[in-house]
Amino acid sequence: MDPSDINKAAQFGSAKTTASPETDHAPQLRSIPRNQSRSPNIRSPMMLPSHLRRSQVLILTLGMSCILLAPCNATNYYIDSVSGSDNNDGLSEVTPWKSHMKVESASLAAGDVVHFKTGSAFSGNMLISESGTAAQPIRLTSYGTGELPKFTNPTTRDASGNAIILSGDYIIVENLHFHDTPGEYVSGMIIMTQLAALRIARGADHCIIRNNEFIKTGQGIMSAGEHTLITENYLDGPSYALWRTSKSSWGPMGIHLNIGNQEVSYNTIKNFGTKDSPWGSDGGAIEIDCGRHHKKNIYIHHNYSEGNAGFIESSWDYDWPRYRQEIHNWRVSFNVCYDGQSWLFMLAPCTGIYFDNNTIARYHGFGRSQNAVARLDVRGGMPVGKPSGAHFRNNLFIYSSSPYTGNRAAGSLKTANWYSKYKSPDTEYKGDSKQAGSGDPGLVDLQKQDYHLKADSPLRGKAINLSDLYQSDFDGHPLPKTGTWDIGAIQYSATRPTQALQPKRRSPTP
Repeated sequence: MDPSDINKAAQFGSAKTTASPETDHAPQLRSIPRNQSRSPNIRSPMMLPSHLRRSQVLILTLGMSCILLAPCNATNYYIDSVSGSDNNDGLSEVTPWKSHMKVESASLAAGDVVHFKTGSAFSGNMLISESGTAAQPIRLTSYGTGELPKFTNPTTRDASGNAIILSGDYIIVENLHFHDTPGEYVSGMIIMTQLAALRIARGADHCIIRNNEFIKTGQGIMSAGEHTLITENYLDGPSYALWRTSKSSWGPMGIHLNIGNQEVSYNTIKNFGTKDSPWGSDGGAIEIDCGRHHKKNIYIHHNYSEGNAGFIESSWDYDWPRYRQEIHNWRVSFNVCYDGQSWLFMLAPCTGIYFDNNTIARYHGFGRSQNAVARLDVRGGMPVGKPSGAHFRNNLFIYSSSPYTGNRAAGSLKTANWYSKYKSPDTEYKGDSKQAGSGDPGLVDLQKQDYHLKADSPLRGKAINLSDLYQSDFDGHPLPKTGTWDIGAIQYSATRPTQALQPKRRSPTP
């Protein structure tokens, strides 16, 4: 990490940035409970679990309560596409505006809240260029009961197909529904780093995107802003190519990160992928592309992905323009992934990249090629694992082809992983005594995607303890501070959570 980035990372994680091959410790991006963000220092008390809300109320002063719950000098704006009028003042529920574009003329200030009426539908781009502050973010949200307010932009000729663009700092977007935004080859120019239903522009930092829906969007969220938190969103993608030639293509992407210092957590990401590609398939849940900007300090955790053309891809020489950025200081942990193609497709040279306690079921191709779990075809840079590079710890790999492939696969560091070849439970992963084992993992029901451990699962007690880095598993159960852990994202528990932490779809129609 460059010295200039240490202060930037202070909110994101520890400034400790060296990895030791002897201790196998990485830069500490410490896991935190759900809804407590480390990156953008913004948090509404209403987004905290109830026990944390009660604790916070006790320590808040009256003045701070005014700031966090309802900023004293804030303005509330209301937009209702069904019953509103742009001749109204937009300052109350009974005098709402009709057009969402009226917001652009409102001169938003720190603490302002823009409320969109449920049941509303908006088409075309809206740009939010003003900034909030850490104590008083600008917030875009919904009001009323019923279906979430819907946003789309049907053409790339209007702001590259973005429904909403954020170009200011400290902005929260929550409880909105995005749908049917396009991707296509336009006027001889590739705009992949601008396509998205919701785009966070370069320099728009400390934004939070939470509790939204993205349905059939070519790209759901594209973020080039630092200290961004993308959390608890539901994304269900299309199957068409965004751009296609006889030799190359771009597939649909759930979340597209263009820079480092970002966190992606507790999202549900499904069905982003196309077979319309010269490579057989393309797209994926999360891609880290655009070589113009650094790729340091990224934390991806507690997400559920299904049916995508891979979970994570990091490019090298495939961006446009062909800039190159090595990646540093990532953690990918406690994700549950049931995807096609390669779960991981790593092309960029990496330093201090940790994949910890993930459950990866890579046995259903969803009609797509490249069926290894982790593909490391790294171009250039330092050798993987000597002493830096990719580290795999405590993961459950369920695979049909191979757990690792690529020119740097053999050199990556592997500790306490479990390997299970689909429909061949007697297949052993040989030649590495540092692994936890291989064979039937003893899951409740693999065919129905129930990845919880049975009481007699051989995965219990086989993982190393990483409690200096992580606090809770995929289900939200506290992780033991001492002793061994279980393999995978879900630790054994005799009790099931009453509600998943990763969201399900709320709106029945696009």
